[in-house]
Amino acid sequence: MKKETKIILAIFIGLAAIVAVLGYVNRNNIIARQELLADGYSFLVTHGAITHAIHISELINLGAVPVTASPRGEDRHFTGVLIRDILNYLSFDYATSRSIAFTSHDGFNSAIDIDELSHAFVVFEEDGERLASRDEGGPGLFMIVMAEDPFPNRWARYLLEITVQ
Repeated sequence: MKKETKIILAIFIGLAAIVAVLGYVNRNNIIARQELLADGYSFLVTHGAITHAIHISELINLGAVPVTASPRGEDRHFTGVLIRDILNYLSFDYATSRSIAFTSHDGFNSAIDIDELSHAFVVFEEDGERLASRDEGGPGLFMIVMAEDPFPNRWARYLLEITVQ
């Protein structure tokens, strides 16, 4: 075996090991976060060292509004709350923050710029019906919807946590 091939193989094995370790660490973090939400009707919002669990009843009391989004040209009708309103409710100072990240129960992560908060929603109903849980084949009880995006690639189903960065 050539020396270059051995080096490439060693690098590949090293990278595979790093990916496996990071996946394991992330898995444990997600499991720990899920345990904080034992009732299933909450999600987390984190800013710095402060983490709050937001229950569905709090979300409804914040003033849920109708949200229309048209991914791929198909109108979908949700009920939800602007993420900005949730952050204000928690008295989180996000003015100097750069982005908001979303973590899902299945490990999916996405993020938006802080100036996109005017069309970022946490939704919990579609067409007047509560979103179905993952076990029921639905998108989870909470979902991030970017109302002005033409594609849903930044939407986050199975919402676990919103993190102000």
